[in-house]
Amino acid sequence: MRQLAFWIFFFIVANSLHAQENDLEYFIAKAEENVPILLENENLQKIGALQNDMIHAQNNAFQVGTSSDILIAPYFNNNGKLLDITTMPSANAIGYDVGITNGGLYSAQVNVTRNLFNKAIVDNLLFQNKMGIEALQLTSEEIKNQLGKNVTDTYILAYQIQLQEKFTENIIEDLEKRLSVVELLVKRGILLESDYLLLQVDLENRRLELDQLHNNFNNAYTQLGNLSGVEVIEFRVLPEPKIALETQMDSFFYERRFINDSLQLTANQEVFENQYKPQVQVYGNSGLNAVELANIERKVGLSAGLRLTIPIYDGKQRKINAMQNRLMYENLEAYKRNTEIRLQNNLESIRDQITTAEKNLADMEIQLGKQENILEIFKGKLVQGQVSIIDYLNIIQNYRLMAYTKMQAQTNLWLLYSQFNFTNW
Repeated sequence: MRQLAFWIFFFIVANSLHAQENDLEYFIAKAEENVPILLENENLQKIGALQNDMIHAQNNAFQVGTSSDILIAPYFNNNGKLLDITTMPSANAIGYDVGITNGGLYSAQVNVTRNLFNKAIVDNLLFQNKMGIEALQLTSEEIKNQLGKNVTDTYILAYQIQLQEKFTENIIEDLEKRLSVVELLVKRGILLESDYLLLQVDLENRRLELDQLHNNFNNAYTQLGNLSGVEVIEFRVLPEPKIALETQMDSFFYERRFINDSLQLTANQEVFENQYKPQVQVYGNSGLNAVELANIERKVGLSAGLRLTIPIYDGKQRKINAMQNRLMYENLEAYKRNTEIRLQNNLESIRDQITTAEKNLADMEIQLGKQENILEIFKGKLVQGQVSIIDYLNIIQNYRLMAYTKMQAQTNLWLLYSQFNFTNW
């Protein structure tokens, strides 16, 4: 008994875990894990984080480099020489002014530069980069929301087909039982052979319908696997989707997106105006720097200095850029107002549809119960040969249509829940 109890417990737990491997939450989680665009966005955010280091390196770190120059400025017809390199040309010599070239340049230096007093410039660049990273994060949230809806809707439609498939299997099973009864009634002369053939034809039609439903379910399951990035090795039975209707949000995603877009405009404006800030740069070099080869080994030294840059006039570019940003902000405001109106209208419309759908589903449940009672009555009369096969098949068809209608109504209600949760975000 203990061993039997253990295996029963193990079977229940195994089935529970097995169900968790292909329920709605599982497919949504797998989709968020496997979809390439989300991985791309995560990598772009990491690139953005590295950009902070790049900004500091470009604006705060010492920039060290080397330079090497060899410049020769010869003279022609200098003191009877056709070609001469000298720092003391004759009056008749032809060549660059010695005050400009000193006859040449021989240089090999290490150069160091660093920007000073540029904290405001760096802060503006970091703020712009931060807004870009936040925009990527918002995009990831938006992708996840859309992805969740797509997976949910596909799951619901696959589950509807599964319900139809199971329902049709039950109809076939019942028809097979009725067919055996009718065969006996035909042998006893209570029913005609044509009644048996009519029921047999309807049974074959239901089997063809079941095959088509089976193919449709496999296709829907495959689509679900494609959306989720899950390899479809076998077509498992889907658990009923658990979709709770969320309460209406106090704030929505579009408001966060608007704030980010507005701050990006501000950040871009501030970065553009970095060029109007006074910039101070310290620089220095050390190495060889000579204008003639004589005693060149003694021409090793160093130099340092400060460079101040103050912009004065840019043809009103600053003013034009500010006007452009103001117009773009007005566009954002207009889109925000329009989005707010559409969202509230859509939520109210979906809520009304849900109320109607829930009432209709309850009414269909009652109607389907009545159809089932009628069908049971006709089953009893069929055994006694009191009803015709045509009447019995008509009752089954009516019951089937009502059941399919109820399944569709339940599917539509789940889809409305999904649409409401997607919009209410």
